[in-house]
Amino acid sequence: MSAMVYVVPSLKAKEKLQAEGRRWAESQGFTWQARQKRTIQDLMAEYGENFLVYSSRGPQIDRPEGSHFFSLNMAELRIQNLRKGQPDHLLEALMGMKEREGRTLQSAALTAPLHRGASRTAAAQPPITILDCTCGFGADAAVASFGLPAGSRIDALEVSPLLEAVTSWGFSHFVHKKDDVTAALRRISLRRGDYRDYLLSDEGPVYDVLYFDPMFQRPVEASCQFQPVRAIMEHGGLTRDLIERALQKARRRVVIKERDFRQLCRDFPDVTLYGGKYSRIGYAVLECDSWKK
Repeated sequence: MSAMVYVVPSLKAKEKLQAEGRRWAESQGFTWQARQKRTIQDLMAEYGENFLVYSSRGPQIDRPEGSHFFSLNMAELRIQNLRKGQPDHLLEALMGMKEREGRTLQSAALTAPLHRGASRTAAAQPPITILDCTCGFGADAAVASFGLPAGSRIDALEVSPLLEAVTSWGFSHFVHKKDDVTAALRRISLRRGDYRDYLLSDEGPVYDVLYFDPMFQRPVEASCQFQPVRAIMEHGGLTRDLIERALQKARRRVVIKERDFRQLCRDFPDVTLYGGKYSRIGYAVLECDSWKK
């Protein structure tokens, strides 16, 4: 979607909040418009899908089905679990940590580097660089930034201008009650872009890991949080050709979040699967070296 994006204030926004919203809109290259008591239906008639509402919660996507604004959602619980020393399947997959290494050691290695009292096991884990190719709501990027070894870098792409605007605002403005979570958000660099353009570019390998969540376009969650953004989701399907291209672009591995890995296992027999026995989702890990042999 390349059309102009419009930003309007929430109906009850005071002058200070409107000034804040205008500054933010201008910084993003968006067009600020007065609300003039228009309803969501009025705004959709005027701007189609190309508008955001700026409220005390930052920019949000307002539709008759509901509102989407930045929040940590499920990332909140996952971060709490990391504090308790519990493993996270995404972090294990990104690090390429095999099951045989042991759950306890994996958990310590993944969580301790960013917190006090890091263990020797944790200190031995080197930082990695990751490109989250389908950032969406930003939950996985937030967990990765919080839980990966110190010095790791998380960059992200999001193809939808509206969703990118909301999520990037969260990464740069949202303040969590825990300082280390806020710091983790600030470390993520999100830019608008289509991962297919990146994969097909001539740019050489930049990141250790490329991460894809193609299931974002057909989310397993029944929550209404997905409904306001349905119309603007533009993540295309991850084909075998694109996966092969990703394996050429990554230094170490490609990680794919999915529910059904049957086709992927047929196309890439060397794939390693991560995920809990009772989890509805899992992660496929393709190591670049084993694929290139």
